[in-house]
Amino acid sequence: MATLYDLDPQTRELLTLDTFLKQITVKEFVEGLTADHTIQESNGRTAAINPKPYIRTFEASLEALGRISAELNSREQKVQYDARQADAAHQRTVVATEAQCHDLANKFSDLDLLVSEVASTTTSLGEAVDLVSRQRNRAASSQFIIKCYISFLENDPSIVESMRTGSFEDQRQCAITVRQLLRFARKITNIPRASVARENIEKYAEMVERELLKTFDKAYRSADMNSMKAVAGILTEFNGGVSVIQIFVNQHDFFIMKDKLLHESVIEDDNLWQQLCDPSCEDPPFDTATKELLDEIRATVKKESLIIKRVFPHPDSVLRVFLQRLFAQTIQQRIELILSHAKSISTLAYLRTLQNAHSEIGALVEDLKAILKPDLDTGGGISMLLDQNMQDLFVPYIENRQYIDTERRNLQELGSAMLATFNNYHLSRKTTKNHKLLNKLGTVTGRERWAKNKNTGN
Repeated sequence: MATLYDLDPQTRELLTLDTFLKQITVKEFVEGLTADHTIQESNGRTAAINPKPYIRTFEASLEALGRISAELNSREQKVQYDARQADAAHQRTVVATEAQCHDLANKFSDLDLLVSEVASTTTSLGEAVDLVSRQRNRAASSQFIIKCYISFLENDPSIVESMRTGSFEDQRQCAITVRQLLRFARKITNIPRASVARENIEKYAEMVERELLKTFDKAYRSADMNSMKAVAGILTEFNGGVSVIQIFVNQHDFFIMKDKLLHESVIEDDNLWQQLCDPSCEDPPFDTATKELLDEIRATVKKESLIIKRVFPHPDSVLRVFLQRLFAQTIQQRIELILSHAKSISTLAYLRTLQNAHSEIGALVEDLKAILKPDLDTGGGISMLLDQNMQDLFVPYIENRQYIDTERRNLQELGSAMLATFNNYHLSRKTTKNHKLLNKLGTVTGRERWAKNKNTGN
């Protein structure tokens, strides 16, 4: 019987496990076994098939395939056995690991409980330390206030004076101390010379505030923003910042210059008032000086809002006062001036001026909202203030049916003027006709008289 070693090398290579791992088909395998068994004659024709090489090859291949199958079965059994052993070992490992996890979880819970207890104890201890620290600071502060009070009782403010003349931080501490002394002095009434100490403290507080306001005004004149910010912060802690806001607004160059302007004769455009009085003028203009004033207000608010935001701790409060002053003083006085002049000219001029003023100031309010919205009007309070100021500005001219009555009076005046023109025209035509008729009658009478005299003479 032929063996695998009787086969040629190509066939032996075909009968290996690697060949079947390549997923070779049956057809390809058979063709590979019988590839070299065809005999060619010298003339090129295929000779008759000799079955013996095929038989020997197939017998050897069958034997080789049997050995490969047996080897594979042995490997499969070994792998299955190893798999079962590994699975059993895995199960034992899982059981042991689960027990360890439960034990670790129990230990972690005990540790977490212990940490919580320690944290609770530490928190209580920290709160106690903070309380003691606050009490100590309060006691030290009270001791210092009493020491300063005694010095004012003896009319010797040297303790706080040394702070007042120091840096801005020292001045801030001085302002806080004086504020506390004022509060303390108003409560103490049952010791000798308490009224003297209170009077000395009040005078000193006024002097501190006055000097701080001078420093702020000087810094404002020299555009020293850092000093302005420091003083504004000190005065805000001292009295809420009321005095520094007032001096910032009241001493502002815009209000001083515009107060002078409002007292001058600024209504000089006769052409404007003629157009306002003319019913045929469909789009009468607005007062030029007032428009320029409103444009300057836009520029001033845009500029000053940046300063207010940078200098004051609470810029929205300062901006409210500034805007209320603009509307209640500058804008209102100007509107009263032009409306009073328009009313003295005609009712139509008054109504047109009122309508133009409402439109221009409405546009101003919207522009101011756009300027202040991104930074200073985050909550919408400034927008509501602007709307309320505009409404208050025109309430005196529309309340209690004033506007309706004025419109009615204007229509009556316009109607009367038109009817007067119509009546005068027809009256002039009627007078002209009467004159012509009298002339005709005079001519006829003269002719009759001439004819009569002629007949009489004859």
